[in-house]
Parts: sequence; structure tokens; C-alpha cells
Amino acid sequence: MAPSTLRRLSVASLVSVAAIILTGAAVRVTGSGLGCSDWPTCTKTHLTPPLQFHSLMEFGNRMVTVVLVVLIGATFLAALFRRPFRRDLAWLAGGLIGGVLAEAVIGGIVVYTKLNPYLVIVHFLATLVLLVDAVVLVHRTNRDYSVPGRLLVPTPILMLARGVLVLLAVVVTAGATTTGTAPDGGGAPGQAVAPRIPVPLRDMAELHATLALFLVGVVLSLAIALHALDVPERIRKAGRMLVAVLVLQAAVGYAQYFTRLPAVLVELHELGATVLVIGTVQFFLALTHRLPERAPVRLRAVPDLVGAQAAPAASAPGAGETPAGLHH
Repeated sequence: MAPSTLRRLSVASLVSVAAIILTGAAVRVTGSGLGCSDWPTCTKTHLTPPLQFHSLMEFGNRMVTVVLVVLIGATFLAALFRRPFRRDLAWLAGGLIGGVLAEAVIGGIVVYTKLNPYLVIVHFLATLVLLVDAVVLVHRTNRDYSVPGRLLVPTPILMLARGVLVLLAVVVTAGATTTGTAPDGGGAPGQAVAPRIPVPLRDMAELHATLALFLVGVVLSLAIALHALDVPERIRKAGRMLVAVLVLQAAVGYAQYFTRLPAVLVELHELGATVLVIGTVQFFLALTHRLPERAPVRLRAVPDLVGAQAAPAASAPGAGETPAGLHH
């Protein structure tokens, strides 16, 4: 299996993981979380959903999961049969397999518990971990990790970037918890209403907003520090883009709260969170320079060499003759 094949499959897996996050958000904002009351079938008596909007939305999200499983399975096989074989890529691809299996189990429990909000949070965060795994796999597929990389920024900047990753995880967790306190957690007219976390939405939203603004301040400070240091321009540009995504995400978050959580803005906020996680991980990985992986050199037979060896043999003395100078 060629390295380029694994890279293409890794990119496809990353896109599919992002798609499962967005379709899951669409299920939530349309109140379709209980559109299928059973799992893995839609109902206890039917595999496929009835021709109803909420059932089709929920089952459509499951079909995206099927595509995700196929792509990740192909990625794992490509990592195993890749030549030259790389253990790190095989482990990362195996992590995708393990993540999908864990998501399937958690998703089934979520359905059977009628969208328990705490389990929904775990389900969402596990998907983000799967997303991070896919981003790292794509990053490594065409880079040489057999030798140590060269750090492009001072060590304090690297430590601050690690702090941004930790803080982002806290902000995303707070955001998922805020969603658990919001209304319309899966219920719709004619459906049972999913339980909610017993915390006032206003209090949880204020906590989430405070943490998000603190994250914006830290990333802005990081971007300013990068412009004051002698670092490659692409690192500075990545820092500016990260600040822009954070500001846009904060703007959408405030807008959705003050407009009473319209479905379009909630979906945009989920899209922003997905882009933010991908961008932050890529920014952190870009702080260390690694050379592109060299393609393996293949040895090929050269016909001219064979012909050159055959020509002297044809002009050599006949059998039984002894060349001059070789007498005993």
C-alpha cells in the first residue's frame, strides 16, 4: 500500500468524523434525538425508520456513522499494509477503530437511557477525541517522525500552546454542559422530552462565556508574542487565524444565546467548535518542524548491464583454449 493511499484515506476519515459531529448537532437542533426509540434498529419491530422527519433525521445520522466505519476500517488496513510500515501510523489508525467502537457503545446507551444529558456530553466529547486522533494521523502521514523535530518557537511559547489545548478542552466541556441545560434536548411535538441537567441555563452559559473569553485572551496574547519573536511567518499566520476563529465562535455563541437558540446559529456554533478543535491541534503541531517523509528508493534491473556482461563472454576464447599470460 502506497503512503499516498493512506494519506487520502486519512483525510477522508477526518472529513467523516467532522460530518458525524455536524449531523449529530442537526439531530439535536431539530429535536430528533428520540426519532428512533431503539438501537441499532430504529424501532423494536423495524430496522429502517418510518417516513417521518424526526425518525429520518436520527436514522440519517446513523447512516453517516456507517460511512465513517467503512472509511476508518479502510484507513486501518491501509496503515497495516503501508510500505514502508510505520508503527505510529498503525497505532493512530487503530485509535480510530477503538474510538468508533467506543462511540457505538456509548451511543447505544444514550438511546436506551432516553438521551441522558450526562451521557450525551460523554458521547460528544468522545467524538472530539476521535477528531483529534484523525487530525494527528493526517499530519503524520507525510512527515518523517523517525528523527526528532526542530522546535520553531521558544520553549515558553510551546508550554503556552499546551495550556491553550487544555483550556480549549475545558471550554468545550463547559459548552457541552451548557447544551445539556438548554431546552429541546431531543424532544419534539409527539415525542418524549429528554431530561435536562438541573442547572439554570443562564448560570451555565455565563460560566461557558467567561471561560471562552479567557481562552480568547490567552490565544490573543500568544499571537502577539509570536509577532514579537523571530519565528516563521506561517506560525504567525496560524496564530492570527486561530484568533479570528475564536472571535467568530464567541460572536455566534452570544448571538445564539440572546436570540433564544435558533437552530441555524446552534448548528453554526457546532461547526465553529469543530473547526476550532482542528485548527488548534494543527497550530500546536506546526510549532515543531519535521521534514517530509522520503519516498522509498526502488532498485530496478538495468538491461544494458546484462548486455555488457554478455558481450565479453561471446568474444572470450573457446573451450579448451587458454588465454595468453594465463599459463601455469
